[in-house]
Amino acid sequence: MDLFDIFQQYKIEQNHLDARSKANNLNAKTVDNKVSIDELNSKIDNLSLVCMAMSELLEEVGFTKEAQLAKIEEIDLRDGKLDGKLHLLNVCSQCKRKSAPRHKNCLYCGTKISKSSVV
Repeated sequence: MDLFDIFQQYKIEQNHLDARSKANNLNAKTVDNKVSIDELNSKIDNLSLVCMAMSELLEEVGFTKEAQLAKIEEIDLRDGKLDGKLHLLNVCSQCKRKSAPRHKNCLYCGTKISKSSVV
């Protein structure tokens, strides 16, 4: 066996070790993701239960399903889209333009945005 063969064998073994290490990391991430998904599913189940209880309580005090659905649609449209999602926006107190909540200053005029300006 010459020096080149020894070097090639070393590189092959190193690649096998790297592949095993990466496979182990991927398996660990898969387990972590499954745990996260299970936690999210549990939270969704809990929120569904809470929403059902609130809806039934509202009906018991006189709010119809139709009134509840109308209110859901009204809230959904606050961001300008009827899509089942609410994308909250900040409104600049100076120029009245909207920007994403992650921005600390208005993108248009630079004014500091207060957290109470979310619509």
